[in-house]
Amino acid sequence: MTSVGKTMFPLANGIKNITAMKARYDQLQTQLASGEKASTLAEMGSDRYFDLALRQRMARMEGYQQSISTVNLRLEVLDTVMSRLDTIESDARAAAISGGGGTSGINFQTTPTLAGSRFDEVLTLLNTDVAGRYMFGGNRTDSQPVATSSDVMNGVGARAGFKQVAGERKLADLGADHLGRLDISRVTDTVTLAEETTVFGMKLSGITTTSANIAVTAPGGGPPPALTVKFGTPLPNAGDKVQVSFTMPDGTEEQIVLVATSGTPGDGEFQIGADADATAASFETALTGSVKQLAETTLVSASAYAAAENFFNGQGEQVMRVDGPPFDSATGLIAGTSANTMLWYTGEDSADPRSTVTARVGEGTTVGYGVQANESGFINLIQTLAAVAVQDFPDSDPTSEKRYSSMMSRNAARLADTKDNQPGSLAAITVELGLAQSTTGAIAERHTAHSAQLGNMLEQIEAAPTETIAMEILALKTRLEASYQTTALLSQLSLVNYMR
Repeated sequence: MTSVGKTMFPLANGIKNITAMKARYDQLQTQLASGEKASTLAEMGSDRYFDLALRQRMARMEGYQQSISTVNLRLEVLDTVMSRLDTIESDARAAAISGGGGTSGINFQTTPTLAGSRFDEVLTLLNTDVAGRYMFGGNRTDSQPVATSSDVMNGVGARAGFKQVAGERKLADLGADHLGRLDISRVTDTVTLAEETTVFGMKLSGITTTSANIAVTAPGGGPPPALTVKFGTPLPNAGDKVQVSFTMPDGTEEQIVLVATSGTPGDGEFQIGADADATAASFETALTGSVKQLAETTLVSASAYAAAENFFNGQGEQVMRVDGPPFDSATGLIAGTSANTMLWYTGEDSADPRSTVTARVGEGTTVGYGVQANESGFINLIQTLAAVAVQDFPDSDPTSEKRYSSMMSRNAARLADTKDNQPGSLAAITVELGLAQSTTGAIAERHTAHSAQLGNMLEQIEAAPTETIAMEILALKTRLEASYQTTALLSQLSLVNYMR
């Protein structure tokens, strides 16, 4: 059968166009099903560079958000612990009411027990961990930064605990004669009060008198320093006073006042004798009694706090203890070692605790939230509680009431809320951690907003517009059907068919 020539009808080109339309139709079908313009980067053309850059930026932000989530979890735990520590400090401050021993001396018994319980809770809180990461040891997060309260107090084996160290310090401060490492002597009409050559005990800080008939010399000379009280003619009058001031081992100041009397002297009084020598002798006796009473009460309390300050070392400090035995005649301190002294803290020791643990939460934004248990706020609370916890106030001991009052007055001063504005205090640490949490919160909000913007931009590049694709599919379908019909007709074109 003779066919009509098809040179006027380029069938090959038609089939080629149909193939192209069919490929485009299939591509549109894929886009409509997946919702994406391309299934490979190659299909994206020049948009792939922008797409990769946007995805990289969003991945970084997702990493920052995960970091922020982790940091916020740890900060929430730290905030909970800090709140509890603040409550413990407030309770201890409220309990530090200087005065008597309460009904039947019940406070004598309960106060050390309560202090011990609070001490135990504080050390337990400072060993808080989050998923095995300890929060109060700076960057040393794989082990407990603080020893247990039992080990700290009682020691372990050859390593002395705080009770032993405080007991040694008490002996060193009191001295064998319980005069607080002071020497009292008299030569005729002159009484001399001198320090011993030692770092322990009470130190002379001043002397005054209300009498023009008593000659006093301020502490000086030496070493060691000494002061003198000289009586002459005329003799002092009844009611004349001599005040001697002392610096205690914990740095506090105390005074004793001796009053002249013409009758039988009581506590804190000396008798005006027949002459200067007799008056000086009575003054020496009164001074010795008052110094001994001060040493056995206030000095003992101050000694406990001094021992706590040496044992519970802060940032950049060593654990120190009395260089002995013998202890009641010791002259200096010696550094404790891990072999002979229970080291209460083994975490990081940095001058800038917050910088010991940091997290990058944004481009150029890093927050520091490290905390060390040897910061001053924790140390002050631990030292105060430990000093009270090792005390004993038996009802049968005549010094109990004054020792108790002295301990409580020192507690109140050490835990006063006026110290909250000092660097390293519990309040200051809480504020710094709160600032870190506020920073992460603000950065997280910024990341969320920025991620949403980048997501919109990425959607414009990657997402296939459903309505536009559907319209294009319908139009292409119509064209394909028409092309199929036309091509089919052309492929069947012949002279016979033409003549029909």
